[in-house]
Amino acid sequence: MKPTRALAIAFGALLLTWVAQAAVGYLQVGRLEPVLNEETNLTVPPVPSGLAHTGARVFASQGCLECHSLSARGPKDSADLTRGWGQRRSVARDYLFRDPAMLGTARIGPDLSNIGARMPEGDKLMQHLYDPRLLKKNSTCPTHPWLFVKKPAGPKAEPDALQVSPDGWHQLLPSYHAKALVAYLQSLNANYALPEAPLK
Repeated sequence: MKPTRALAIAFGALLLTWVAQAAVGYLQVGRLEPVLNEETNLTVPPVPSGLAHTGARVFASQGCLECHSLSARGPKDSADLTRGWGQRRSVARDYLFRDPAMLGTARIGPDLSNIGARMPEGDKLMQHLYDPRLLKKNSTCPTHPWLFVKKPAGPKAEPDALQVSPDGWHQLLPSYHAKALVAYLQSLNANYALPEAPLK
């Protein structure tokens, strides 16, 4: 067999494999659409706000995916669901409006695919960003003080100031990036049923 013919066959086989993989992926995921939740009469998954989209970029830039996954795995009685990380497993439809779809693989920290349901309070999420050990003494999550602005405390605290004062003379105000990150975390709420993933 001539070398050029062998090369053409090898190239054709690789091209066919790539086309087949792309076609199968499109058939499995490419046609997914939001569905109507009959209980709430809203389409799910919900479209995140613009602030939450910005927060996804902040999430990636802060390296959160190095320790957290965004994908509750397994069937009904799996370890993820038993831990309370979600009421159902994550499926492809959950990521329709997440661009890019960040799944993560590390599990140094808990899975965050449903953190918006587990911890909906924005002030607690802000405290966690500033210093995770304020909420959980043995947390290994790093602090993110650069996401906050330190301002002198006036006679009245700012409405969005953290309930933590670093020295009694200053107040901590969340930056735009902190607000965006919290909006993103709050948007991670999969407490709705999907045809391929009913609630447990």
